[in-house]
Amino acid sequence: MTAKSPAMLVIGLSLSTGLPTFIEACHRQGVVVVVICEPFQRDVPAARQLTELFERRLALADVPIEVAVLDSVRVLSAVQRLAEHLELKGVYADSEKHVEVAARVAAVYDLPGPGLRAATISRNKVMQRLLCAAHGVAVPPFTVATTADEAYEFVAEHAPVVAKPCASSGSDGVRRLDCAADLKDYLAEARNAPFLMERYLAGREISVECLVLDGLPMLTNFTGKGKGAEPYFVETVQVVPAELAVEQQNAFAELAMRIIELTGMETGILHLEAIDCGTVYPVEWAVREPGHAIMDLINWRFGGQATPYLVGMHLRTNLPQVPAPTSERVALTVFIDLPLGTIVRVRQERDPNTIPGVVDFDFFGSPGDATGYARDNWSTIGAYSVWAHTRADLNRVLDELDAAFSVLLREANGKETWWSVSSQARAEVFASGSSGHDRNATP
Repeated sequence: MTAKSPAMLVIGLSLSTGLPTFIEACHRQGVVVVVICEPFQRDVPAARQLTELFERRLALADVPIEVAVLDSVRVLSAVQRLAEHLELKGVYADSEKHVEVAARVAAVYDLPGPGLRAATISRNKVMQRLLCAAHGVAVPPFTVATTADEAYEFVAEHAPVVAKPCASSGSDGVRRLDCAADLKDYLAEARNAPFLMERYLAGREISVECLVLDGLPMLTNFTGKGKGAEPYFVETVQVVPAELAVEQQNAFAELAMRIIELTGMETGILHLEAIDCGTVYPVEWAVREPGHAIMDLINWRFGGQATPYLVGMHLRTNLPQVPAPTSERVALTVFIDLPLGTIVRVRQERDPNTIPGVVDFDFFGSPGDATGYARDNWSTIGAYSVWAHTRADLNRVLDELDAAFSVLLREANGKETWWSVSSQARAEVFASGSSGHDRNATP
């Protein structure tokens, strides 16, 4: 009888750059990778480029399986057939909306995972708020608006407020509402769906990433966040490590541990977004790999060992030593976000991907394209990452990037300005107070 090959199941497929590293780590630990996913279908400006990226990601799998709908019945049916010739060693959700499906597979086949309770709560912002409120975790005033009257009443009492769909991701549908007129516009888009409303909090947002093994955080990382223009809340910059005082680190880490305990999380990644307003409040959390290439940033910071450790946790074999951060390393990802205007010219003196330290530079805009601040994660106009050995090295990479690439933008008032794609990073990392453009960019 032929021995079955050990296999890791990946449910769903995101476009985050973490998947190639995850698959490579699986191969190094002697398992084949099966990716079960839906075809990529999104009506966005860069649909062709993103579809090509999706296809490249899927081609990395040893066994790629596309199904029309990734519900529990179809996935479990596919897994049943796979189990006939593969030894199922682990299951991993690569996208937010498939966390619960992956947890069900783990429950049926007794595989490591976050657990059904933790997975279910992570997918529902209302459950998160109610759970925290019931157990004494600080949350802002909130309500679930099921009628327009409820929504108007909450805005009248608590404005400004933030409205967000009860179960979504990628900042889709998240808006700041300052008055009844803003709410009227929001309701026109909400299409009678219930949504969460809470008092707006002004403060610094951080995400905490914990690799959790049997309910204990083994590795903890803090990521700094840069946001696009309000009233939207699109993450446009992620920096690892976030610069935090020790007492701030402790406050964020304590909140993460509290979430792990309250949800009964078992094994996997906790990605907790929280905001420091003197008190640290949870914004939301997930039990899957963070988006925006954050896992790649963490890997750089932890000497390339974070993802191998993550894979080892899910396989429960040959678990490597808990990785430690590499001194002074810093990494960031920027999602290029331009204000309202029209692209006049794109200047490229050299391919930014040839600059040492620049990783995966993409720009999707062309002369004549209209621009505007992003409304969700899918409407930015490009992205890149930088891995640097020190902050001085990071500054050097950004200088080279500015010399290589910039965009001439005609703004709504007719003024033409050269925009540097490094400006968002400098504003977040170096606190330069940049307004989003570099007047000294060389045309």
